[in-house]
Amino acid sequence: MTGVRRTGSTRGVSFEPTPLRGPRPAPPPEPADRAGITEDARELARALQAVQAAPDVREIRIAALRKAIAEGRYQPDPREIARRLMERGGFDPEG
Repeated sequence: MTGVRRTGSTRGVSFEPTPLRGPRPAPPPEPADRAGITEDARELARALQAVQAAPDVREIRIAALRKAIAEGRYQPDPREIARRLMERGGFDPEG
């Protein structure tokens, strides 16, 4: 930005720009005009693919438990169930 100073003219008024003292502000940064995928996003995508490709172990386990119940082979230990519930913070009957 420039300042204005008066010249020594007596007939008319004329002005001449004079630079102001002090540092000039830095120009604004140029906007980024490129897009890309970060390494974190790539790693997350690979992890998601691995999870989706893995067999659903829970379904296999549930099927085995259902079969054991149907055949009368499933006999859980009530004390072990109670112990594990207490380790995990107890049981909330209201949900």
